Amino acid sequence: MGAPPDDPYARARKGVSPEAAALFEDALVWDMTLPWGTPCAEPDVTLPRFQAASVDLISLTVQDGQETGVAEAVRHMARVTRDIAERADRMVLCRTADDILAAKAAGKLALIFNHQETNPLEGRVEMVQAYYDLGVRHILLAYNKRNRAGDGCAEATDAGLSRFGIRAVEEMNRVGMLVDGTHCGYRTSMEAIEVSSAPVIFSHCDAHAVFPHYRNIRDDQIKACAAAGGVIGVNGVGAFLGDAEASTESMFRHIDHMTRLVGAEHVGIGLDYLRDTDRFWTQMKRTPELWPLIDGKPHQATRFVQPEQLVELTDLMLERGYAAADVRGILGGNFLRLARQVWK
Repeated sequence: MGAPPDDPYARARKGVSPEAAALFEDALVWDMTLPWGTPCAEPDVTLPRFQAASVDLISLTVQDGQETGVAEAVRHMARVTRDIAERADRMVLCRTADDILAAKAAGKLALIFNHQETNPLEGRVEMVQAYYDLGVRHILLAYNKRNRAGDGCAEATDAGLSRFGIRAVEEMNRVGMLVDGTHCGYRTSMEAIEVSSAPVIFSHCDAHAVFPHYRNIRDDQIKACAAAGGVIGVNGVGAFLGDAEASTESMFRHIDHMTRLVGAEHVGIGLDYLRDTDRFWTQMKRTPELWPLIDGKPHQATRFVQPEQLVELTDLMLERGYAAADVRGILGGNFLRLARQVWK
């Protein structure tokens, strides 16, 4: 029985080479960021679409807003964990790298959790272990603005890690949780890489050298991350790619810049996909303290890269001369390597 005529993945697959389609289907495809707060958590809408597009693992952001505390975070995580358990025939919450590979072999969507803030710790480093036990596998230190751990990338200052931030990084190292420098201030991310005894990731960031946005990371951040063994997941939001249409080509440009700079083994995928993009742009315009203007210009609504574009991205990488092994690494193998190295 063939795919339905409106199947977007089937359409995308028809447009790529047989070699790219076969590699993509066989590879471990790992998306390091999918926002999953209350408005975004649609387990019977978004997750089936990713699975239909042959994505194998998704990291769900399970805090419910940037000011989330312990109680709210745990309640939301409990709801999401129940949602996953109720769909055990299709998806599974994974604890180890082997769990992820087993899920792929069984045809199930593998899921892990992340926090895009250290606010859910409420200043208590002991919460790192508690969240790890609940399935959180990476925590972003600061989201755009300053918090207890350090400055965000949209702050006017660049003060770096606080004493609490240092303790949080050290505790994440002890527990086996990945430290995430995404959306942190420049010094905060660089100091986190220096303090951490394990590789630090940028779960969903684009290259500032390709498109200058305060959320995009500079070449020396990319180099420092790679030198310490880390991986950068390239983001699919058009506003950060520098492309209102969020084309596959624009995402490739950021991947290619990082690959040429530090090698394909330090590059991955972190789409940061949202279905309700109108809500995102409205929220951005209403919160200038979190989303300051760039050179005084208003934020422009853009498209987001869709999960079905990842097979097109695979085709484009092969077409531009990337080795199959490097493509597999970028699609998911590089994050799998870090999971084996860091998770406990």
